[in-house]
Amino acid sequence: MPMFRTMSCNINSDLLKLRQRSVRLNGIATCLRLEEIYWSIIEQLAREESLTVGKLISRWAMEMDLAHESIWNFTGYVRVVCVVQMIKRMDSSHQIDLA
Repeated sequence: MPMFRTMSCNINSDLLKLRQRSVRLNGIATCLRLEEIYWSIIEQLAREESLTVGKLISRWAMEMDLAHESIWNFTGYVRVVCVVQMIKRMDSSHQIDLA
């Protein structure tokens, strides 16, 4: 695995690669293009909830619709959900104030 080091961290460059994946959002076929790191996070979250990736992302889309939020960049929304979910799993001493 190619790695590179920055001042902030060691990064596996494969995690930065974009991957397009076909999913069904509430029965409608669509494609999402995300960096590999986000697909890894989504797969982990789906496993933890015993859901398929498509069902988990569909749930996020439905929750967004039920909240009556107008989000024009659904892929960006998915990225933010991934980050927020990972932050929630961090030790409380490392939590970030998102307000």
